[in-house]
Amino acid sequence: MKKIMMALALIAGAVTSVQAAESCASKRTALEKEIAIAQQYGNAYKVAGLKKALAEVNAHCTNESVLADARKDVSKLEKKLAEKRSDVSEVQADLAEAQRKGDAKKIAKYQSKLAEKRADLNEIQQKLNQARAELAQRQK
Repeated sequence: MKKIMMALALIAGAVTSVQAAESCASKRTALEKEIAIAQQYGNAYKVAGLKKALAEVNAHCTNESVLADARKDVSKLEKKLAEKRSDVSEVQADLAEAQRKGDAKKIAKYQSKLAEKRADLNEIQQKLNQARAELAQRQK
C-alpha cells in the first residue's frame, strides 16, 4: 500500500510538471519521464495513457500552439478579472445602500461578501500576473 501511495504521489507530481512545461520538447521529456516511472511501478494503464498523451504531443504540439494556449489563458483570466471587478462593484453598491439605510444586518452581510469578493479578485489577479509572466517567457 505504501508503494502504491508513493507511486501515485510521484505520478501526480510528474503530471503537474507536464502541465507547467514551457515547450513541446519539455512536454515530451516530462511525458517520457512519467512513462518510465509508471513502467517502473508496473502501472500498465498509466503507461498506456501516457503513451497516448505523448503521441498527441508528437502529432499536434508546436511552439506556436503552446504560445496560443498561453495567450488564451491570459485572455480568459482577463475576462474573469473584469467579471470579478463588476461583482465587487455591485457588492460595494449594495453595501452603500445598506449603510444609507442603516441596516446593520445587511451592512455586516455585504461587508463579509465584499471581503470574499476582494479575496477572489486578488487571487485572480495573481493568477493573471503569473500567466502573463509565463506568456512573456514563452515569447522570448
